[in-house]
Amino acid sequence: MYKSVFSYRIKQLWQYKFALISSLPLYLIRGFLTISILMAFNKLTSSSGQVRGLVNYVWIQTCFAPFVSAWVIDSDLNNVIKTGDIAYEYMKPVDLYWSWFMRLISQRLFTGMVSSIPILLLVSFLPKPYAMAIQISNGKIILFVVAISLALILNTVLSILVYISIFHTFSITGSLLIFGSIMEFLGGLVIPFSLFPENMKNVLNLLPFKYGIAYPIQLFNGKTISAENLTGIIFQLFWIGVVVLLGREWLKRNIKHIIVQGG
Repeated sequence: MYKSVFSYRIKQLWQYKFALISSLPLYLIRGFLTISILMAFNKLTSSSGQVRGLVNYVWIQTCFAPFVSAWVIDSDLNNVIKTGDIAYEYMKPVDLYWSWFMRLISQRLFTGMVSSIPILLLVSFLPKPYAMAIQISNGKIILFVVAISLALILNTVLSILVYISIFHTFSITGSLLIFGSIMEFLGGLVIPFSLFPENMKNVLNLLPFKYGIAYPIQLFNGKTISAENLTGIIFQLFWIGVVVLLGREWLKRNIKHIIVQGG
């Protein structure tokens, strides 16, 4: 049944494939502007190694933006909760939490595959210093695929908390504005994680946001694979389990107290 939810959502999104493809220039422009601003403010042009690391970091997060960004909204799910159609969802013979999970993860996956990941084929051929240049090995690719997949799952279950909060706020705008800003800033999407002060990094290493954004990007951008890289996978699995348990319990409590009016 959950496979059907996933495939049905993909078919819905396929109708908007040309709109998603047309957003490719937007991702490129955002990448150019982000690189230019960070280089200007941090004066990294004096070190070619720092420049290369910064450029790679920005392009990777741009190419996988739908996987790591908080600003991926399912308007249909938002309306289902606000209009009271949640009653129909609740009567279906599926677990409501995992049904929402399949809807949201299919949207992120499809959007990334169509609109942003193709940029990887372009950024390697850009003029310096804007071209992405990464040393790739088979071990790094496998580890990155695992890390970015777990990051996709982690960000999806975190975003479910935003939709559950609509039961209290009645609007996704405010919840997403607060949650999205916190998640993307602390995760290293606004400012590269390597530019944070060391004391701040020690604190952020204990929070889930790094492992949904900065960790897979740093893993792909790094030169070698260390024990610390493998530890990050464990933290990703840990936070996925914690957030899933928290989300399921919170949704269950809200469903028990929901009141649907109208006919």
